[in-house]
Amino acid sequence: MRQNTTRSTKRKRRPQKRRGRPKGFCVRPFEQTRLGYLMAHETPFEYKCLMEVVGAMKMSAPPFALVERISYAASDPLFRSAKFHRCLIEYAKYGVRPPRPVYTNVKKELYYIRIRLNKCLNR
Repeated sequence: MRQNTTRSTKRKRRPQKRRGRPKGFCVRPFEQTRLGYLMAHETPFEYKCLMEVVGAMKMSAPPFALVERISYAASDPLFRSAKFHRCLIEYAKYGVRPPRPVYTNVKKELYYIRIRLNKCLNR
């Protein structure tokens, strides 16, 4: 006598796909990325040139290649620093969708004013 043996298998549930963009990654202005903030406060001349080119190209933010070329052509020592290269790599990775935007406050503004003054006096 054969017994009726049927194998019952449980269906594996697939995880539901989350729709839309990931949380916390919204488009920010270039000034709120680490690279844009650093350039705006430590090298205002190069930053202004970059923004004029971006405005003429009718873009919202500069592409990575343009930032890289302007930084390599500039003579400012900031562009040779490890700090700048870390910011540049992060901009290449995230673009204008940084995980954490950078904001300014009074302490930061005073710090960068001192840096700019020291740069001007040491030239």
